[in-house]
Amino acid sequence: MVADILLYLPMLVRSRKKGIDLQAFVIPVRMKNLEWTINASYGKLIDNKVVSIAPGITRTTAISSGQGGANIFSVNEVGLQWGQLIGKAILRDASGNPVVGAAGAANEGLFVVDPVLKNYGSALPDFTGGIQNSITLFKNFIINVNIDFQKGGKFFSLSKYYGNASGLYQETALINDKGNSIRDDVADGGGVHVFGVDEVSKAPVDYYINARTYFEQFPYGGGIVEPYIKDLTFVRLREFSIGYKLPVDRMGLGKFLQNGTVSFTARNPWLIYSKAKGFDPSEISPTYGEEGQLPGTRSLGVNLRLGF
Repeated sequence: MVADILLYLPMLVRSRKKGIDLQAFVIPVRMKNLEWTINASYGKLIDNKVVSIAPGITRTTAISSGQGGANIFSVNEVGLQWGQLIGKAILRDASGNPVVGAAGAANEGLFVVDPVLKNYGSALPDFTGGIQNSITLFKNFIINVNIDFQKGGKFFSLSKYYGNASGLYQETALINDKGNSIRDDVADGGGVHVFGVDEVSKAPVDYYINARTYFEQFPYGGGIVEPYIKDLTFVRLREFSIGYKLPVDRMGLGKFLQNGTVSFTARNPWLIYSKAKGFDPSEISPTYGEEGQLPGTRSLGVNLRLGF
């Protein structure tokens, strides 16, 4: 099915959304003491272009207060897909090699900022879906396994942006190709090994850059956000439960109860896969990304349901 929906965001941006939503219900196994049912859903975004904004306006920009100052924008522009992330990037030559500061310059070995802002793509995923499995054993035991997944979509990580500059993340304490910590002085074999082309001579060069200087160049130097644009692809075990239907008649409770079920439930027990390592994409805002996201939560509980 193709949906054609008009969205007004917020009272200004008019976009036309087209996509496919599919749902399937299957019973692959049905036996005397075993029944397995699958309820699956799939939604794919085909087109979500901005049609119009307001008279005389073709682009509107929403800047989150913590999104790296004026270095990253969430943009809605006529003719483009909704929710484009646009920000400062590394200048590259025609072969895609990063351009770095020339030898002897104040920014020697550091990335040069591209004067043209880069479009990193839409914050919305390419497709989403879920699979709900329900297994009944011996008519009394019920097992539910629900999985969610999503592919595509971009977000900006403010935590990594400033966290790396503060030396809080693991990548600021890695071992370089000399076998030394990148936090060691360059003179002692430390530093981050950077490859690129010289800004002036255009010749291939490589430098070892002090780790603090290297990571601080992004938020405090040129404002480049490129390394901190992450992918929202994930697969998550959303819920797992195992329950037992109480035999109310055999328990002598048939006069009081029609049915009863006791179950153990785990909510968000396992993030099976996340392309953005260290983050739970299912908890990140599709509008402004990640701004000091708290760790993902999981819950464990026991439920008792009684029907009178």
